[in-house]
Amino acid sequence: MIPLVIRYEEYLAHALDFKRMEIDLRKRLMEWLPDSIIDCHVHNNLAEHVEFMEERVISTILSTFPSTSIMESNILNEKFYPGKIVRKLRFPHIFRGMNHRKANDYLLNDSPGHDRIAVFGLPEDIEYTSGIMHHKRAAALKMYYLYVNPTATNIYQCFPPEILEVAQDLGLPIILHLPKMVTSCTEDIIKVLRDFPRLVMVLAHLGLPKIPVSGLSEAYKQIAKFDQVVLDTAMNPSSEVIGMALDAFGLSRIIFGSDEPLNMLRYIAYMNPEHGQRVVTEHKYHWLNVNDHEKYGYLAKGATHVHWQSIVAIKKAIQLLPKNKRGITKENIFHNNGKAVYGF
Repeated sequence: MIPLVIRYEEYLAHALDFKRMEIDLRKRLMEWLPDSIIDCHVHNNLAEHVEFMEERVISTILSTFPSTSIMESNILNEKFYPGKIVRKLRFPHIFRGMNHRKANDYLLNDSPGHDRIAVFGLPEDIEYTSGIMHHKRAAALKMYYLYVNPTATNIYQCFPPEILEVAQDLGLPIILHLPKMVTSCTEDIIKVLRDFPRLVMVLAHLGLPKIPVSGLSEAYKQIAKFDQVVLDTAMNPSSEVIGMALDAFGLSRIIFGSDEPLNMLRYIAYMNPEHGQRVVTEHKYHWLNVNDHEKYGYLAKGATHVHWQSIVAIKKAIQLLPKNKRGITKENIFHNNGKAVYGF
């Protein structure tokens, strides 16, 4: 059951009430974006798949929209991508308390044929996870550090080696949300890549930095030496971070992801002097830290959906490239690279 503290209907109504500036921004971006888009980071499942939510999940942005059906997801296309052809890599929400077996079955059976599915793996059930990875519609494997209790602090705690062996043998990419910032996980990532040299690894959220952080460019360059690593742009509002990623990984290893439905949040990323990278919103969600909101809430005044912030950041980063590379880079990020990685 979804806890009453999560005001889902209120949050959704707020998200879908577009501001004038968002409508204007959408129009400009639709003129710039390719006609065909592949969104490589979409969460879909039914409310009935949510059996319980732990406090550690309720206190994060993950709990804002615990369910979004395939039908609702397709409706969002008209709101956020009017006039575009959009194909999606879909996977369930990732927190413990989801019935991931039922959610996987829902996506594998009910998703449109032009979409792809990343099945969610269960680290405590190697047999189930290995089996579902063989499904003919499985295009990737998603597992998550916060699913593990206590919370995973390294990759092998949420992606057991036995499961990675199967993924490597099948040529199935893994979608990795790091347990810590990429700058703190570099050695862990490299160890996994050396242990599984044929494993395709997609680092979600560009490895987690929403703003430039110390050592980021160096970390990217170390990891980029491994050709099988790709980054998705989900929920990243920083053109500087995207520029660093493009510089290190080139034009063929960055893929667009929206993180739907969390892309409907309106937040601003900032560096909290006590806690490091944080986000703040103008709307008072249940997971907001009250003290931080009182101190830093003004930063989010007038913020747009992070969906638009992320696309604007990609556009700004591309516009800094030489003119002869801008068009192909846009097509690659929003279509070609995702098609190649996930077999659309």
